[in-house]
Amino acid sequence: MEGVDLNLLRVFDALMEDGNLTRAGFRLGLSQPAMSHSLAKLRKITGNALFVRVPNGMQPTDLAVSMAPSVRDGIQLLESALETRAGFDPKACKKTFQILLSDIGELVYLPRLMNRLREEAPAVNVRALGLPREAYAEAFVHGEADLAIGHLPSLRGGFYQQRLFSDSYVCLVRKDHPRIKGHLTASQFISESHLLIEPGGSPTRSASLQTSTTTLFEHYLASQNLTRRIALRVPHFTVVSDILLSTELLATLPSYVVRHTPHRPGLKMLELPFETPNFEIKQFWHTRNHDDMANRWLRGVVMSLFGEAA
Repeated sequence: MEGVDLNLLRVFDALMEDGNLTRAGFRLGLSQPAMSHSLAKLRKITGNALFVRVPNGMQPTDLAVSMAPSVRDGIQLLESALETRAGFDPKACKKTFQILLSDIGELVYLPRLMNRLREEAPAVNVRALGLPREAYAEAFVHGEADLAIGHLPSLRGGFYQQRLFSDSYVCLVRKDHPRIKGHLTASQFISESHLLIEPGGSPTRSASLQTSTTTLFEHYLASQNLTRRIALRVPHFTVVSDILLSTELLATLPSYVVRHTPHRPGLKMLELPFETPNFEIKQFWHTRNHDDMANRWLRGVVMSLFGEAA
């Protein structure tokens, strides 16, 4: 190790994670020439190519794959030791936190989070990871995620969790709907056509569906022998408002989402005509991050912004 620049290991770790020289350099704040220079040094030290170019990026060699877990554990150990000795100062932190969120979560949580970070930690960056829910656990295990926020009952063993708040459902419909006026009846809910948000983006999408608030509501309707026509299914929340404004469709959504996303004047929120189950929104983190001071600070920020007390 004598004479080895430990920053080279950060370059190696970033390349293992991103598989792309430019993206890895962006995360580290290094230019592509600087990344190439560091990679050349690593190759000289190890006597191995470590990464070979392929059409879609950089592919690690067998030696690189075998080195990766030890390098990542070593980096985390050093960071933890330095933070413990020096104390954590958010104003001096330049870390990029990677947070697992749905597109709904991006709209609800990111604006307020970024405004708080601007005040308390102006050099901290955030990367929102829009992965399928069934990929969340793997992302944590591989060190690719620092935090996840949402209704994620599939994250159990190996993860810590903290409850933020409890939520339920409301109905969203356009204000000048020809049949639905000041309130929604059970017969209207059953007879009208609906828009449904289905998690998408994965060939194993059925696994995502089993952990979503959408599925929780559908299971509730089935238990009550209530059926409705789903006229349209979309994978993203961001298109819902525009579609509702232009159609006679109804959308059932978490109430927190409706109350904390930009208001559309042409839409109205209605209480559902029956009691619906509550669900909990939590933040999750992997065991390896539990004692990390930066991660602990971020969790505190999230709780202060979105916890029930807030």
